[in-house]
This record gives sequence, C-alpha cells and structure tokens, in this order.
Amino acid sequence: MRKPSSGGIPAAIVKRLRTVRYAVGDLLGLVGRTLADVGRYLLAFPVAAGRGAGRFWRSLSLIARRRLVAAVGAAALLLILFGAVVPNLPCQLPGGDSCPPADDAEQVVPADALAYLRANLDPESEQFAAAADIGEQLPALGGQLSDRALGLVAGAGGEPLEFARIDPWFGDDAAVAVLAPSTGPPQRVELFEVSDADGAREYAASIAVGEVQTSEYEGVEVSVDQRDVATAQAGGFLVIGTEDGVQEVIATATGADGAESLAENAAATDIRDLLPDQRFAEAWLSADGIETLVAGNAGALGTLAPLAAPGASSGLAASLSAGDDELELAVRSALDSGGDGAGFFAAFPPFEPTLAERLRPATLAYLAIGEPDETIASLLSQAGAQAPGIASAFEGLVRSLRRDANVDLEAELVGALGDQAAVALEPAPGGAGEPLTELPYLLFLAEGVDAEVVRRGLAALAGQAPGLGQGEVEGVETSSVRLSPAVELTYAVFDELAAVATNPVGIAGVAGGEGGLDELDLYRHATDGFPDEVALQAYFDLGGLVTTGEQAGLAEDPVYAPFAGEFRRLEALALAIFTDDDVLATDARLLLGPGPADEAKAPLPTTGD
Repeated sequence: MRKPSSGGIPAAIVKRLRTVRYAVGDLLGLVGRTLADVGRYLLAFPVAAGRGAGRFWRSLSLIARRRLVAAVGAAALLLILFGAVVPNLPCQLPGGDSCPPADDAEQVVPADALAYLRANLDPESEQFAAAADIGEQLPALGGQLSDRALGLVAGAGGEPLEFARIDPWFGDDAAVAVLAPSTGPPQRVELFEVSDADGAREYAASIAVGEVQTSEYEGVEVSVDQRDVATAQAGGFLVIGTEDGVQEVIATATGADGAESLAENAAATDIRDLLPDQRFAEAWLSADGIETLVAGNAGALGTLAPLAAPGASSGLAASLSAGDDELELAVRSALDSGGDGAGFFAAFPPFEPTLAERLRPATLAYLAIGEPDETIASLLSQAGAQAPGIASAFEGLVRSLRRDANVDLEAELVGALGDQAAVALEPAPGGAGEPLTELPYLLFLAEGVDAEVVRRGLAALAGQAPGLGQGEVEGVETSSVRLSPAVELTYAVFDELAAVATNPVGIAGVAGGEGGLDELDLYRHATDGFPDEVALQAYFDLGGLVTTGEQAGLAEDPVYAPFAGEFRRLEALALAIFTDDDVLATDARLLLGPGPADEAKAPLPTTGD
C-alpha cells in the first residue's frame, strides 16, 4: 500500500514542491540583499547628483537641451507603454502573464472521447504549488482523496498505484480518458507523460500479471497481460488500459487513418476555453458522455446532472484552480438549442441577489433564487419527469388547501412572492464561544411581495394549524402557529417583505435592521467575482457550521476526532449558478482559514469513553 507523506499526499509530490520552495527562498534572499545594497547607494546619490546636474544643464547649448528633453519624453512614453500594455500581452509573448502548462495529453486522446480528466503535476507551476499547500494543510482529508484517486490507477500486480514508483520517469501530465466503444462497454485508458522511456518500460513490465503477449500496432509495441491490461508508449505517454482503448490512443498519436485528437474537437475546445486559464485539474464530457456517464447514473457522476443539463448540452468542461488558502471549481455546459430542454438550473430566471443585506452577519447558510413563482413552477415541471412523487405530492397539497381552506396556494401565495426569495440558517441568540442552548433557526425571506395577497395566503395556511396568537417585534406585527410539538413558525409581512422563521428572533433581526451579511469580509471574499445576475446563489459559513455542530455533540464523536482540526480550517463555501450566451455556468469557491484558537476548543476524545 502507498504510504502517505506527513502532509497526507504522496511524498514524491511533496518533495517536488519543497525543492521549488527552497530554490525560490534562496532567490528571494539574494534579491533582498542586493536591493538593500542598492538602496544604500540610492539614498546617497540624490545629494551628489543634484549638484552636478545643475552644472551639466547650464553647460549645454539650446539645441542640445531640446534634444535631451525630446529623448526623455520618448523614454517616458516607452515606460508608460510597457507599464500599461506589456502586462496585458498574450502569455506567449515576452512580458505577458505566465501561461498555464500546455495540455499534451489532449494531443493523443481521440476526439470522440466520452470523458477526459487531466491533472498537471508540474512542480514549477504556481497551481501545483498552491494545490500542494492546501493538501498539506488538510493532510487527512487530502490523503483520503489522494488514496481514492490513486486507487483508480493500475499499480504493480493490480495493487493501487504508488506515486513514488512512477516519479523517476514521470513527466508532468496525468490523464484518464473514457473512450466510445464500437461495441461493448466504454473503454478506459490511463495516460502518464514520460520523461524517461526506459523507466516507463520497466514500470509497465512491473505491473503486468502472468504471461505477457507482445504485438505491434501502427509501429508501436503493445503488451497485454493475462488480465487483458494493455500497455504501450505513444505520443510521449505511457498508456494503460484495455487493448482496444490503447490501440485507439496509438491511432490518434500516429494519425493513423486520419484519426483526430481531442485538441481538434471544436466543441471541446470552445467550452474548455471558457474555464479559468490557471487550473491544475480539468475534465471534459461530450454530449454522449453526459448521456452515458451522467444521465440516469445513481453514482457520483449522477450528481452532476443539474449542472450538466443532460439532453440539452453539447458538452461540459470543469476545472479546479488553487490560490492562497482557496480552491475554485468552475463548470461550463454548452446548451444546445436543439436539445430536449433547458436543463434544471438553466430554466431558473436570472435575478440580482440582494437579500444578503437583510441577513445577519452571523448567518450560517443562505440560498437565494429569483422570481419564486417561476422557479417553483420550473422545479415542479422538472420534478414531474424526474421525481414524479414530489410533483404529485405538491399537487395533492394544492388540491387539499383549495378544498378545505379555500386557498389557491399557487395563485394566492406562490404567485405573490415577488422578485426573489432566500432561505437562511441563522444561529440562535448567544455570544461567541458560549455553550449551545438552542439550535439555529430557519428563516425564509421574499422581497417585492404583494403584501395583501401574501398576508391572506399565510393567514389561510396558518388556519390549518393550531394558532399561538399575535405579537409584535421591532414594531412589526407577527403571527405564530405550531406545526408540531417541536416546530413553531412566526411570520410577518412588512416593507414589501414576507418573513417566516422558526424563531421570532429571525423576524426581529430583519425588522430591526440587523442585516449586513453582504458587508462581511468573509462573504465578500467568498463571492468575489460572481456575476451580478445569477439563477441561484448560495453561501455557507463553514466555520460557524462546524462550531455549531461541535457544540451540538459532534465533538464527542470519536469518528470525527481525527478530522476535527481540518474541518475547523474550513472557513466558507460560496456557489453561483448562471447562464451566459447559451452556457450554463457554475462557480464555487472554498476558503480555508487558520481555524479557531486551540485554547478555545475543548480536547476531543479519541475513544467512545
């Protein structure tokens, strides 16, 4: 089994990072000493130079003075040009921003691949260094992900891959491709960039099981072991997979029979170009790949369905980027106007989220949608096809309320909920660090509502449950009903707002102007760069949620204990889903922080005692 490094990621990867880090440190030290020496000379220079400059200027003729002024002006113009233009040059030109590492694997993957996943492990790239730093900060969680990823790749004797064994001959790119079969199931191949052909050949021999049959395909040697695992070197990569899959890669790398690569797939190129330039991992799913691997899949890939828009997408691209204590996910799905539908989130109406300004800065979680009536109608329409039980239950509720309470839920309440709505989870009153005596409460807010219609609709709904009477908070009239022995709702309609909360303090916070989540630095950082108009926006104060969970008893769980320190490093997660020029886009940002002070945390048990 692979032994993880102290950072939870393979030791060979960490070693690559540290080598670069030490070199950069030495370079910065040298530059710092040089600048200090130059600075001392610069401080002494103006006094002496000022005396000589006056004498020099007076000694020049009028023509010489004019020529000197013209030369200085030209030099200043060049400085302005280089200062304003050079930083914005294409990355390929001298002076431009640094280019992301080239994708060499796409040159050998067939153009019609169902799926393509690639990671760049170039130790000199900023993205790799930033991603490795995050892995070192989250060793247990990073180690779990690393183990799962490496477990998918063939190792010696069928065991999971040990990265240290491939590092001596490995280049920078690693990729997995799922290829469309002529018959039978999809073919999966793994690709590792080769910097030492002999080392790669020895590794391929070491992972073979039983007798190995060797043949030649398009001038390339192919080895197949008794498990039908094939290996070959083509296009600068060690290719591992089924024999058919390996042969497809060889055909693409050699250009046999006019085979085209993924780099020549216009649909893939167009959508992948919309991803951030700086990224350390990326994926591509073709339209057939979405249908084969995502649509109707109950596994992990099935969760991508709302973001991929099966039946309406001509291809999806996704990427992971790393920064200083943050990870960013970008997903782009090209919507095909000839598809069967707009997809789940693509059908949501766009809106400009503003309700964060009404929520308390201590808000633990927040999700906002626009045009609640249209959004709910879209959800129900799609639920009719994908989750008919939910749609029929809602329709039954509507019929029941119309019959028993003379309330048209869709027309008298949902249809009057205004421009946007949000659901938030907020902490119950109490100081930071105090023991948890009351669970967080849920708050629903809708803005731009038809006050009279919503007030009648809420009153009619409340009439179906035991009433607790009227009240007043912050000068706003409220009504309360009990839904169960443990759940009490308080609602109010005021200032074109409708507010419903499981704790009256939620209404008080909105009515009393305790909002300001949008002014919180953490919220601003998490949502920085999100578009003004979205189909859905969400924000999670992960630090607050972890603290609340630990106060509620999570800290006493021995299974949680080994990961507690790392969960406390999670600060926030923000998500925005939007459409832009027939592209369904998703941006998510995860922020890491130092976590709560150790002395503020009670020791966590390591056993069930």
